[in-house]
Amino acid sequence: MENDRKLMQFYFLTSPEKSTHYHQNLEILYVLKGEMEIQIDDALYILKNGDFIVVNANKSHAITVTREMFGARFEIDFHLLAEYMGTMQLMFWCNTAADKNDAYQDMRVLLDRILERYFEKEDKGSLHLQSLYFETLHLLTSNFMVKADDVRVNLENSQDRVRVRQIQNYIQANYQGQISLNDLAEKLYLSNAYLSKYVKKHLGLTFLEYLNNVRLFHAVDELIYTNKNITRIALDNGFPTSAAFTKAFRDIHGESPSEYRKKIQNVNQEPEPTPEQEEKNRQRIQEYLKLRENRQEPVVKHFQGCEADAAAYESRDMLWNKAVNVGEAYCILQSAVQNQLREIQRETGMVYARIWNLLTRENCFDEREGYNFRKLDLVLDFLVDIQMKPYIELGYKPELFLYTPERCLRQEEREDGIYPYDTFCEIIRTLCMHLVNRYGADEVESWYFEFWNDPQLQMTGEDGEYYRYFEVIYRTFKQILPEVRVGGAGLILGYETPVARDIFKIWKQRACRPDFISFCSFQYIALVESGMRYGRKSIDGHYMKNQVAILREMMEEVDFQVPEIHIDEWNFTVSNRNILNDSCEQGAYIMKTCMEMEGCVDFMAYWHGLDIYSEYYDSGSILNGDSGMISRDGIKKPSFYAFQFLGRLQQYVMAKDENCMVTTNGRGRYVIASHNYKKLSSRYVFTEEDEIQIGDLEQFLEDMEPLELRFSLKNMKNGNYLVKIYYVNQDNGNAQELWRKLEFAKGLAKDEIEYLKKRAVPTMEMKTVEVTDGVLELESVLLAQEIRLLDIQYQYRM
Repeated sequence: MENDRKLMQFYFLTSPEKSTHYHQNLEILYVLKGEMEIQIDDALYILKNGDFIVVNANKSHAITVTREMFGARFEIDFHLLAEYMGTMQLMFWCNTAADKNDAYQDMRVLLDRILERYFEKEDKGSLHLQSLYFETLHLLTSNFMVKADDVRVNLENSQDRVRVRQIQNYIQANYQGQISLNDLAEKLYLSNAYLSKYVKKHLGLTFLEYLNNVRLFHAVDELIYTNKNITRIALDNGFPTSAAFTKAFRDIHGESPSEYRKKIQNVNQEPEPTPEQEEKNRQRIQEYLKLRENRQEPVVKHFQGCEADAAAYESRDMLWNKAVNVGEAYCILQSAVQNQLREIQRETGMVYARIWNLLTRENCFDEREGYNFRKLDLVLDFLVDIQMKPYIELGYKPELFLYTPERCLRQEEREDGIYPYDTFCEIIRTLCMHLVNRYGADEVESWYFEFWNDPQLQMTGEDGEYYRYFEVIYRTFKQILPEVRVGGAGLILGYETPVARDIFKIWKQRACRPDFISFCSFQYIALVESGMRYGRKSIDGHYMKNQVAILREMMEEVDFQVPEIHIDEWNFTVSNRNILNDSCEQGAYIMKTCMEMEGCVDFMAYWHGLDIYSEYYDSGSILNGDSGMISRDGIKKPSFYAFQFLGRLQQYVMAKDENCMVTTNGRGRYVIASHNYKKLSSRYVFTEEDEIQIGDLEQFLEDMEPLELRFSLKNMKNGNYLVKIYYVNQDNGNAQELWRKLEFAKGLAKDEIEYLKKRAVPTMEMKTVEVTDGVLELESVLLAQEIRLLDIQYQYRM
């Protein structure tokens, strides 16, 4: 029995009903026809044609199906997969009935290919079938595997993270022996009392409870998959006696090990299908595949055509030059920040600058001394002078520099925090009057005011303090400025999606509803299980679009409508030390995302504008992986030029597809922005973000194939057109590559920095194209992660 284990097996699912059960192996349940209800713990999901779900290890679940339902059950051996992955922490969030991800379509394609080969499993086709199993598991682990999210379970620094990992590793390595809290305390040079409290705080269990959980986890596997007797299983997994094993087992599972073994083996035993059943299943699979044979398998694009009609275009509200995050308001008083903001406004056309922490005791308010808006006036005066409008976050946001989502670095904590409610009311009233008197009602009504969901204000509770504070801001500003826009609450896409529905319901019942609802988008997904939050990076190529679609569906379900939806912070990573931020990948990602989200939301503010915001003791290099558009030394990155190219697009859109957008001013000028964005690969998922090396960047991308774009612009006026071509790629205009040629030297002299500034610019080419038949044909070949702008101008003649 022990030697006959397979990594993945497949069964048909036709029974009308299956009682509540659980098992250690993972399952993929795939509905081919009809409908299935599955209850997993307290959650109920309805799966229809083409839906599938992963059931995690030891999750209590019950399946109810209609008699017409036909489906497939893929069983994955937990321990064999754990050996391949090098971890026992295998948990997945993969559920097409409750989530959106481009990888779901890829999974369907693979599952269908397994169905096609199923009846060849005993002959030469079995080798191909096994390869499909491995490919499916690779896709599953790359896109849907989650892990304990240390930031969200209060591991606030790297020392805690390392220590918890030491505790877990020690217990995993020694659980089969007789270990104690004292043994571990001696190994870590800690006292028993301190370690006992530490384990309880960070693991949520006592040392003995956690140890017994690990032992039981391994023992359950042996109960199901071996013929060992109960005593041998107990001793082999560290329990001193079979009685101790039975007691611990009964405390968790509510029954004895022998009762559990008998029940699970009966439930999981799959009867051999009769020849008649096999033939019926074959016909059902063939019918299903025939209905889906129009499905295209994903292929890598190397050529793409784009047609546009110069006589057919429409005006659209462009997102890309809406806003950029600057940081704490008073950093704008630095001359370097002012100079770089001027460049951003002048060359990209950004309209709003998002700032926060205006109302600090240090710069604005003291309970005894009163108000002093002098420094705030200097900040706001500067923004108004350079024609950037403030997007003001009125809450207090702590400084937090992230190397990875699990490892953060905090600046010195200040005492600002949240003001008492009565004090906050007075501050908001005084601030509102000051802004109107100084800048005028028309100007202030064009700004945005936001209030984020500080965890201390408990927004998820019906009587949460957040709503009282928000309503003070809303009512105070609306009383004087009825057209001003006030909103919140900066919910994090993917992480706070599970609580969003409840928040929408609560806000719907309140007297003051927001003028806009705001979200942050960094490509991570979270799953809450038994009070613990688990997270993972997402390599979904359309992450933001899919997550916004989920939230819009939630809002529609609870009938919670707001005038505007904002993405007030967005990037593919939250890390301030991820070198992909400095690379051409970032430029292509920005251009792809802006084009894709046009029409999906009302407002976007890129995270963030300047590397100066996250400068710290370790930021002495020319480039250090921060997500600013301009380095601290003023060197412009590919991300800057992505916004510059987008900012040059014209107001009328003629055509748009996955890789390009064609625009015109309606008077003989045509501007095309295009990109060859490449998705991040599975290696990125399993690598710490601050450990990526510049020389390995290509290994973190799905492929490096160039893309040929062919444009055909019809109904063009005959004559000559001057075509200006600007592009940034790995070898042109890329500050990261230029720095590599300087051997990544640190401490560069002023003239060397100036050299980088002058060389890190887009390459420009020009050519004249003659149109004689009303059609302008152009071709562009873009390297991987290249961004390109074509500026086409009709040449008038007298």
